[in-house]
Amino acid sequence: MSKMSELSLMIDNLITCGETLAETGKALKEFYSAPDEDKPAAPPPEKKKKAAPAPAEPAKQYSKEDVRGILARKANEAGGQYKVQVKTLVKKYGNGGSLTNVPAESYPDLVKEVEGLTDA
Repeated sequence: MSKMSELSLMIDNLITCGETLAETGKALKEFYSAPDEDKPAAPPPEKKKKAAPAPAEPAKQYSKEDVRGILARKANEAGGQYKVQVKTLVKKYGNGGSLTNVPAESYPDLVKEVEGLTDA
């Protein structure tokens, strides 16, 4: 097959694809702009039931690296204004004042307190 006949075949395929795409677009437009009566009716709203209390979510598990990143972000936030508060919380949860001394089971509580720090 010569290059010109290959090119001609490709152009014919491209035209066919374009026509198919245009037909599909018109069909979609027609479908979505049809009157509401053609669309199936929405089911009637269910009677509201008394909601059961949601089960308590298990505490999120954090790795030491996750906690270290969270602490660093908070300590450096707003020009470092939370640095002292972050250090104080680490001392509270780890008796040595280092993240190494904080037990892994205390990570969720530590993160919760750190994320709750505000300038108030």
